[in-house]
Amino acid sequence: MTLTARKRTAPRSNYRRHPLRILLVNIPHPAIGSRIPREQLPPLGLLSVGGPLIGDGHAVELLDAEFGPMPLPTLVAEIVRRAPDAVLFGHSGSSSAQPIISRIAADAAAALPDVRIVYGGVHPTYFWREILRDEPYVDAIVRGEGEETTRRLMRALDKGLPLDDFPGIAFRRDGAPFGTPPAPVITDLDAYRVGRELIDHRRYSYWGGKRATPTRSRRSTSRRIAGRPTTGSPPIAR
Repeated sequence: MTLTARKRTAPRSNYRRHPLRILLVNIPHPAIGSRIPREQLPPLGLLSVGGPLIGDGHAVELLDAEFGPMPLPTLVAEIVRRAPDAVLFGHSGSSSAQPIISRIAADAAAALPDVRIVYGGVHPTYFWREILRDEPYVDAIVRGEGEETTRRLMRALDKGLPLDDFPGIAFRRDGAPFGTPPAPVITDLDAYRVGRELIDHRRYSYWGGKRATPTRSRRSTSRRIAGRPTTGSPPIAR
């Protein structure tokens, strides 16, 4: 089974470094989203994925390029400087972010040949075939809810396990895009903590300077991703 067409400097069978050094990247968004003048929302989706990864013992950092916003060459240079084992990109439902993610991921992969590149979010969930066809540096895509699927994916990459043994991802099998069945809906989000320690909360505010606190709610509006509902909520201003 071929996971990716990208050549690496070390055989995949020797990849046994634990904990993984995982970098979550929030790109500078080109459209209206988490950034308005002098105010900034925390990247709740990435924090929700980061918490369980920290709980699994991985060394997790979050790079929020929305501040500034950070120029793309500077962002790539910072990713390369940190030299993570895996870079996880996610964005909240906007296809306008995908070209930027693709550019950053390509440049980072060129400079770090052994880094694992993973996408998540609404756009990759629906367009995983096209991404895996057109972007050879992408190793895997998390489809739908990411809290549990990302944990299992990182564990598989760390230990060199087959990726077709669990649901909710897409990758290349024998050189062609392949998607596993959808992952089951998470029925208890409280079992997956938010990685609040990944950000400096003093830097985030919204709605007239109130502090933005990353909080999820099961009462929030449901939306359908990959044929099943997921939930999420904006941060609560305090």
